[in-house]
Amino acid sequence: MEKKMKKMIIGIVLLSLFMLGAEKAAWAGEIDVLVNRLVQKGILTPAEAQIVVDETKIQVSKDLAQGKSLSVPEWTQRIKWGGDIRYRTQGDWGKGNSPQNTATPPSIQEQRLRNRIRGRFYMEGKVNDFTYGGVRLAGGSSGARSTNDTVGGGAATTSYFQKYPVMFDQYYMRFEAPSDIVREYGQYFSDMKLWAGRFNIPFEYSELVWDSDINPGGVAFQYVSPDIKTKYTPDTNIYGNFGMFWLDELGNINTDPILFGFQVGAKTDTFGPLGTILNVSTAFYNFSNMKDKTSVGSANTNTRWWAGDDVTYNRGAYRYGYNVFDLLVNIDNTKIMDFDFPHGFYGDFIYNPEAPNENKGALVGAYIGKKKLKVPGDWKARAEWRYIERDSVPDFMPDSDFYGFGTWATTTNVALNNGNNGIPAEGGTNGKGINIAAECQILKNTVLSLEYYWMKPIKSWDKTQPWNEFQCDVITKF
Repeated sequence: MEKKMKKMIIGIVLLSLFMLGAEKAAWAGEIDVLVNRLVQKGILTPAEAQIVVDETKIQVSKDLAQGKSLSVPEWTQRIKWGGDIRYRTQGDWGKGNSPQNTATPPSIQEQRLRNRIRGRFYMEGKVNDFTYGGVRLAGGSSGARSTNDTVGGGAATTSYFQKYPVMFDQYYMRFEAPSDIVREYGQYFSDMKLWAGRFNIPFEYSELVWDSDINPGGVAFQYVSPDIKTKYTPDTNIYGNFGMFWLDELGNINTDPILFGFQVGAKTDTFGPLGTILNVSTAFYNFSNMKDKTSVGSANTNTRWWAGDDVTYNRGAYRYGYNVFDLLVNIDNTKIMDFDFPHGFYGDFIYNPEAPNENKGALVGAYIGKKKLKVPGDWKARAEWRYIERDSVPDFMPDSDFYGFGTWATTTNVALNNGNNGIPAEGGTNGKGINIAAECQILKNTVLSLEYYWMKPIKSWDKTQPWNEFQCDVITKF
């Protein structure tokens, strides 16, 4: 009888604690006081009291995660939010093409030092059992490959303490398999997602093909299979990604530039003496209706038709189409000889058969340290080599921090960018070089990052000297 009474009292305590909710102040106040009083009266032992508190915390955390807490407004449990702030000091030096350089072609030695800020804030809400909606705000210009604001700016609207513009860089709906379908058919539908709007890049990728700041607009589909188990191979998941993204809407579906992306890959669970995870994928990116079109955000390093004279040096439309094949390999190891020592290797190879030559690109890299930094003291160092020929990929796609090299044409009625003197261009093609970086989480949710780029043209008439870039970032997330 006494045990039954005690169980009943414990049940009442659990219900009371649950009703009080997950507010941190309540845990420090009413909840602890209530449990301590029950211990003082001999109803609960100290051990039983600790079990009650621990189990209640676990239950409340689960209820909050599932949107079932009685003490917190229901709508708040369906919304998650966060953001990040980055402060960057950046130095660039080499042969430049700034507006202050009036030589024809530009030939000065340029050195630049600037401070840049990036701020982003996102919210995502669960609309129903299988629908989510999200938005993200970011600063920077309307360009696709940067959300940086340069301190002091260069325009009247951003210099002398003028405020910076803010815009939506993401707004999307995401549909996932509802729980009743998952229960009925198992996990075959559990990792299936359909996106519509502007959202993160839905592919496995490297910065040889995609700048990480690009948020493509259109629709995308992602799927990951259940574990595939065999006697001779590690557990493996097969995944597939598809996307259809408008590049320019010209009023005719037959002529609109549209990017179609298809990707299939396989990723293993941990296996072998090094604790290896292998991820291999191949993708095909069809930039339809790009040939004979012009683009916004181009670095002007792809081969173009001539569209001017020897005075204005105008660049015309793209001379070639772009159907890019992409082979991506990632090898992540967690140890060496039973010692915890994360490290890995990765590579990317691209090929565009639409261009007759200068149509390949490659990236090879390695890292040591934690692949993702989570707690103070985590660190990572990496080094990579990049090689991206002139027409291997459209010049509005690659990493904007890695410079390609354009041209200064000197003859009429010819295709532009067939060598010439190699003017540096942010995020372009016709470039090769190295990228070295180190990062460390110095405080909770705060990272210090150092990064250096050394780049030079693959083809140029005057063998222009390399372009250099150094970045020092402090990034904090909330």
